[in-house]
Amino acid sequence: MAIALLVFERFCGENKIEFSQIKELSDYLWQWPLIDGPDQFEPWESSRPELVNYGLGDEPSTHVLSALGAVQIEESRFRNVVGGLVEILWGSFWGAAENELSFKALSTVLFSSKLEKLPALTPFKFSLYSDMNGWGEKIEKEDRDFWRNSYKSA
Repeated sequence: MAIALLVFERFCGENKIEFSQIKELSDYLWQWPLIDGPDQFEPWESSRPELVNYGLGDEPSTHVLSALGAVQIEESRFRNVVGGLVEILWGSFWGAAENELSFKALSTVLFSSKLEKLPALTPFKFSLYSDMNGWGEKIEKEDRDFWRNSYKSA
């Protein structure tokens, strides 16, 4: 999810897709690696922003359509990126980690973004996809912040 989120942020930046829901989704999803247990999960999940529901299939708001139109990004391409990003988590939340589904969703994000340079995988070596049945090892805020900033300077 972190790799897909970095790609989403770079995709939005490179294509000048700028509206408040972008930052809201990004900030919200970067909280996920720090969620520890149902007492934190339920409030976090229930506060999901508009673009999570959009990624799960809701129709785009007029604000989203207007912002995409202003930078000439096809709504279907944006939906693929956001939908893939969201599916990585929501496809596994209420059962075991769906490794194949998550990989397919990540592939959708990577291909739909059409970025030439992708994030390095090295920053993620201490919390592997294979750890904890596909959820990765628990990380600290400092680790999450390191991940979040690893692609900005590249």
